[in-house]
Amino acid sequence: MPELPEVTVISEDIRTLAAGKRVTRAAAFRDDVTNVGVERFGKVLAGRTLRTTGRRGKMILLDFGDLVGVVHLVISGRVLRLPGWREPDRIHTAVVEFEGGPVLGFTKLWLGYFDLYPPEDVERHPLISRLGPDPFSEGFTPEYLQEALRRRATVKSLLLDQSVIAGLGNIYTDEVLYAAGVHPARKANTLDPGEVRKIFEATRRILARAIELRGTTFDSYHDAFGESGRYQHELRVFTRVGEVCYACGTEIVKLRVAGRGTYVCPSCQRY
Repeated sequence: MPELPEVTVISEDIRTLAAGKRVTRAAAFRDDVTNVGVERFGKVLAGRTLRTTGRRGKMILLDFGDLVGVVHLVISGRVLRLPGWREPDRIHTAVVEFEGGPVLGFTKLWLGYFDLYPPEDVERHPLISRLGPDPFSEGFTPEYLQEALRRRATVKSLLLDQSVIAGLGNIYTDEVLYAAGVHPARKANTLDPGEVRKIFEATRRILARAIELRGTTFDSYHDAFGESGRYQHELRVFTRVGEVCYACGTEIVKLRVAGRGTYVCPSCQRY
């Protein structure tokens, strides 16, 4: 699933390609792709100008003035610049054409969606309304994180909880906890203030670096220009089971924490 860095990159790519341009036509493949249905999707978007784009958690926001597109890519969804108009199908599940180009394909939204809301309703969206602070917002502070982690749940499960921090997923949670020297299965309420601050600092540092390198590509993620990200070359534990830790030489192991495959250096992240 695209996480905060990948969604940020895609949102910025859409802004680069289409901000200030008018929608000439749009279509969706199935009614479950959009909350307004196939028949209304194109009619509602046609003639509107994309003002700018944004992000809330792992969701892309497309600002059309008195209408906002909320795009959730979920597992394998992508946004790609297409060479020209094509009717939507089971792969390109929503297609939007802008005046003078480009044509954007919102692909593989099998579990995701491209919903349309009045601006005043966006914060009441069932997923957005439950989001915690963005890692780059003023509300995300060491003090906030210290309070949020005063629970007996594992630290990994809380970092994955979108109501605690918006945008973190499995890849970056493992990388953050490795950088902080914290075992993912630790009970969050056993962390001392120094450890919490390390998690806070690692979260901002790693996410910013991943955005700079345009995300992490394994198989499905590419930016809107079809290019791969480069952060996978800087991963320290994620997917590196059986390889040695760059810091200490210990073999990276894979565990199951919070129901997710989890990569750990047993030496650098003692339980």
